[in-house]
Amino acid sequence: MFPALVTAGATRNPVDAIRYLSSGATGTTGLALATALAATHDVVLLGSEEACLRGRDSGLAMATFGSTRDLMAKVEHQLRSRPGGVFVHTAAVGDYEAEALATKIPSGQAELVLRLRPTPKIVDRVRDWDPTVFLVSFKAGSPDWDESRLLAVAGAQRGRSRSDLVFANRIGDLDQSCAIVGPTGVERFGDRQAALARLVERIVARE
Repeated sequence: MFPALVTAGATRNPVDAIRYLSSGATGTTGLALATALAATHDVVLLGSEEACLRGRDSGLAMATFGSTRDLMAKVEHQLRSRPGGVFVHTAAVGDYEAEALATKIPSGQAELVLRLRPTPKIVDRVRDWDPTVFLVSFKAGSPDWDESRLLAVAGAQRGRSRSDLVFANRIGDLDQSCAIVGPTGVERFGDRQAALARLVERIVARE
């Protein structure tokens, strides 16, 4: 079986000893894709704690990640140690991080200002770690984007990261309007489950 690496869930970028920046992503999509691909691939799921808890009875090989930098290091390790497979990057990766304190920020302050800096773009490094991997990345657009903008941004991501496929949808419209952007054009879907099923077909066929 070809190796497959799937990321799922949201990163947690620490602010202090107990607080972090994150999103509401649960890892449901990544877990579903990892389970579907397990029939034809040797799958490892890199998941948030919530995603791995959801998948505890799936039989998948799993490992957890924390921050964006932790996820990046684990993705690099997996791709370098198991090259030539598939990488499906569904995780909601935090775009910003703080200079985290080792202690707890005192509560009760009238105002708290955080200075954030951009995190590395994991998907843009993938080809450095495994030039032969079949790369599937995800793009979630803002709710106020129209289809043309979503597809333009997804296409730019595909070119920049050299993704084979990009799965695109809008936040707030996840279950209805989806698209797969690939080398031969765009496939549009009005049903998310149908779109994900088609994505699995294309990953298996590597098309």
